[in-house]
Amino acid sequence: MSAVGEYKNVFKYPAEDECLVRRLGSAVIASWGTLPEPVRDRILAEARAAWDREYHVPRLNDRLEALVRRRTA
Repeated sequence: MSAVGEYKNVFKYPAEDECLVRRLGSAVIASWGTLPEPVRDRILAEARAAWDREYHVPRLNDRLEALVRRRTA
């Protein structure tokens, strides 16, 4: 099993799937409060390590945490 952040099995998608990836991400955020904490932790870890067309996102960890906090507040 690969560690989080290893790009061996990284999920990459073509540009035409961008709207689908956004919708799936939106569904996860909408369900955030109902997810068990270990699942939330895993999702955040995967999000921190995920491949993205926008490689450098300043303060990524803080921004991810703030996004899910807004949803659960």
